[in-house]
Amino acid sequence: MRGAVEQLLDRYPAATLQDVYKSMFQDRFGVAHLLSGRDAVREYIAKEVDSTEGECEEYYEACGWRGDYVRVDLRAVRDGVISLDELTERFMLSAEHSIRADSRALERWLSEWMTINDVCRDLLITIDGYQQDSAKIAELIATGKYVVHHSRRYNKAYHPHYRIVHHTLIP
Repeated sequence: MRGAVEQLLDRYPAATLQDVYKSMFQDRFGVAHLLSGRDAVREYIAKEVDSTEGECEEYYEACGWRGDYVRVDLRAVRDGVISLDELTERFMLSAEHSIRADSRALERWLSEWMTINDVCRDLLITIDGYQQDSAKIAELIATGKYVVHHSRRYNKAYHPHYRIVHHTLIP
């Protein structure tokens, strides 16, 4: 756990607690909450690939501390590392590995998130806006919502464009 949080904060110093939470949540639940039809997914990925800019340090990056899911940078499609059809297919297949976010799974997630916070507290409290983000996440969870987007700060600094794929589907 701690190593994953350290790595995330080292690689993305502009990350907020919200971004740490997002990465850990993605690794736990995968992509099921993001899916629509295959053609719509493919079209959306294609449009987003067209908006990617800059170079890519790593095309594949583990989410969270478990490493069950991997973020595939869409510049991998742009640069010919993986085809649009391959990424779409692997993204869709990843739903088969995703955990259904039912009340029992969400209870376990809440416990896991609290453990992450406890184990990594000394790292997390150094993040700008930690208190505000912590309160915002707690309020979100209290209302039965668990999914967050990247923070504005993270989006501005890194312009993330990726899809989540189960690690077993990465060549």
